[in-house]
Amino acid sequence: MSMQPPTLHSQQKVAGVGMIEILVSLFVLTIGLLGVASLQFTGTFNNVQAASRSQAELVARYVSEQMVSAAQPAQTDDGWEVDDAFFNTDFFNFETLSCNDSNLYQCYCLALPASVPNCRTGNCTSAEIAEYSGWEASCQAVGSNPNMRISVSCNDRDNGDAKACSSGSLVNIAVSWPVKSDQQSTVANDSRCTFDSDSNRACVIKEVTL
Repeated sequence: MSMQPPTLHSQQKVAGVGMIEILVSLFVLTIGLLGVASLQFTGTFNNVQAASRSQAELVARYVSEQMVSAAQPAQTDDGWEVDDAFFNTDFFNFETLSCNDSNLYQCYCLALPASVPNCRTGNCTSAEIAEYSGWEASCQAVGSNPNMRISVSCNDRDNGDAKACSSGSLVNIAVSWPVKSDQQSTVANDSRCTFDSDSNRACVIKEVTL
């Protein structure tokens, strides 16, 4: 039996079906690669945020431990109180120090600044401990994230006395850093994370009751 060669019409039909399959395969492959890239970006974003959050937890814990260790029996009631210097914003985030280098850690943390009391080797007053602790905590913060900042506030239960934070008051220690979501949208705002009017920040909050 003799076989007839395929006509031009049938050759074109077979070639057309093959091209469609190739295009569909390329489309599916492209979607898959885009999905993998998105997952990788999201994973990297989450890893960076997790690292910042872990370091912020350590910094907040350090500040609270220093505050508790320096607490003294209250003069007016049955409780504990800390030196008002712990709530001095000048002692955190290198507010009173100056340097020409934009790298804060290299500027202020490689050596103890002359204006900060050396509480590593000598005896310090409560106010000096507060200043030294503020400097050391600030170094721990910027060593991990150069944009990490610390703020300490007190919900004073007795505004009538001379203390900035009376015994029994709630102390809030906030360690924050700027952040956007993996979709480049702003994060849900928490007013306690705001620093220098920048509300688009994530933070760790540690509460201590004196």
